[in-house]
Amino acid sequence: MGTLVGVLIGLLVGTFGFLVMRNPMRLALLSWQKGYYQRMVLDTTMRNQLRVLGVLLCLFGTSILAASLGSALRVSLLTAVSEGLWVLMGLIFFAAWGVGLILAIRQLIKGELFNWWRMWKVSAELGPIDVFPPVTLKMQREARFFTIALLSLALISVAAALFHRLA
Repeated sequence: MGTLVGVLIGLLVGTFGFLVMRNPMRLALLSWQKGYYQRMVLDTTMRNQLRVLGVLLCLFGTSILAASLGSALRVSLLTAVSEGLWVLMGLIFFAAWGVGLILAIRQLIKGELFNWWRMWKVSAELGPIDVFPPVTLKMQREARFFTIALLSLALISVAAALFHRLA
């Protein structure tokens, strides 16, 4: 029963993370402030930060899925796949954390560190905006780049984990 729950949770979190990586506006499903997320997604820097969050969610869900399937099917190679995805997720997390720290220091120097509160307040007052087209060509290129990068890094980490397990 526990493995079934793990498989379902891993599948749901991984799928949601992948969908958020492809289109960060899907995060608005978790909030009632659709206008706030629209304004965040229209900014390239924030949009790519949300895409990295989607990548981390996707890797987290996929590693839970692989670990649960490995446990249920008694296949140690799936456990190795899960461990490889955890290593990749850790590397991406620490890289994103470092970039976030640099951006926070830059915002602190400019005096813009706490502008998110003002932005949220204005977005709540103004509400959703009518944007056409909702997904631009630049957003499509970014989504394609993130998808190729995620799949490439995941394949490399899985191959390295399997090679390490078999060696």
